[in-house]
Amino acid sequence: MFTRPDTGSTPISYPVPTASAAKGLFEAVLRRPHIYVQPTFIEIYKPVRFERYITNYRGPLRKGKDIRQGNSYQLIATILVDVFYRIHGRIRMKQMSTRGKGEEQIRRRRGRDWRPRFKELFEDRLERGQTYYTPCLGWKEFAPNYFGPTRDRDDKGQRVRPVRTGEIHIPAMLISMWDHRHYQPSFRERWIVDGLMSYEHERPAEDMPDAE
Repeated sequence: MFTRPDTGSTPISYPVPTASAAKGLFEAVLRRPHIYVQPTFIEIYKPVRFERYITNYRGPLRKGKDIRQGNSYQLIATILVDVFYRIHGRIRMKQMSTRGKGEEQIRRRRGRDWRPRFKELFEDRLERGQTYYTPCLGWKEFAPNYFGPTRDRDDKGQRVRPVRTGEIHIPAMLISMWDHRHYQPSFRERWIVDGLMSYEHERPAEDMPDAE
């Protein structure tokens, strides 16, 4: 469930994880204060399928009358079912000084580029199934049944490849909730083209030359 903010009290999911959700999946495996993984693009390996989902909410956001009487609030949502994603990302070092912008001018922590070591540790933890917290697909109750290294074949031994979804238009994809620690949601137009979506560009073809 990757909630579209414009759907209010009956939430509907985006067809793919938002950039922040994808970043959270990477950080479940490994995170360091000076390094992060920036999601670049995502591949969809099963057809996008939605279903209605109803849960009885008993939290503090119910009306006062319902809380006093012990009544539940029935929350209706439109969720994704049976998803299969492959998420790609780029390891980035945080800019830790004002010496200028750009990859060449960032200050290396202790004079060293830690990205190769971070990648090594990340892949080792992913292979071992070690995480700091349980990865989830949006809402906490939606834990994946597989979360690990990329696979060429599915559980049935069939070779996997992005599904031919045609073109899916997302007029307002949530990109970020914050701007330099200030609450400032930002949205961008995105297109899913034959099972591929870029987190960095409007359409995936321009930054994925080996999409096949």
